[in-house]
Amino acid sequence: METKRVEIATLVRADHTTSNIIKELNVSKATVCRVRKRLADGDDLKNKPRSGRPVKIRPNQVKTAFEAMPTMKMSELAKKKSVDPSTVSKAVKAAGGRSLRKVERPLLTQRHRDLRLDRCRRILSDLKHNGDRVVFFSDEKTFTVDPVYNKQNDRVICFGNVSNVIRSVSKTKHPASVMMDKMPPIWFPTGYRLTGADYLELLKTKVLP
Repeated sequence: METKRVEIATLVRADHTTSNIIKELNVSKATVCRVRKRLADGDDLKNKPRSGRPVKIRPNQVKTAFEAMPTMKMSELAKKKSVDPSTVSKAVKAAGGRSLRKVERPLLTQRHRDLRLDRCRRILSDLKHNGDRVVFFSDEKTFTVDPVYNKQNDRVICFGNVSNVIRSVSKTKHPASVMMDKMPPIWFPTGYRLTGADYLELLKTKVLP
């Protein structure tokens, strides 16, 4: 805008009329009148100091910071910039960003994925051809050593699509497991591999009764 005022002032000093300046520079009449008044009062054409508190952080700065490190917490950036976390949150929204929770995903190789897909297809086929069968569903609790994270507070800041690699938290399985329900727990030794035959026997003798 300061450049535009300089152009208007040049034409004013060259004795151009207000209507000619409006047509030539495509500006409003009020803008031309303000420039004329500044020249008449002997004021310069620079931008005047703005009222209110100066902006400490802008949306584009926040976007650049989180694109470089999507897993950084808003409170961390707020501390670095010496602003309130709510200021960072508003800047993220203004830049079109979102705060997403991290998602747990099993740490599976391609072989494990193919094996699970094959088993699921077999189960669906078996259920389809044996509709009168009584199916017993059970579950087991597995104690593991995995990365600790807070589902609510550990988030990913993204602008547009987000990579699954960044958003995922890998979970591994090294079971020393216990089966839980309305019954005493059944403990297995560390590293014990439960076979299908043993599992069926366990259901018949320990779970179903």
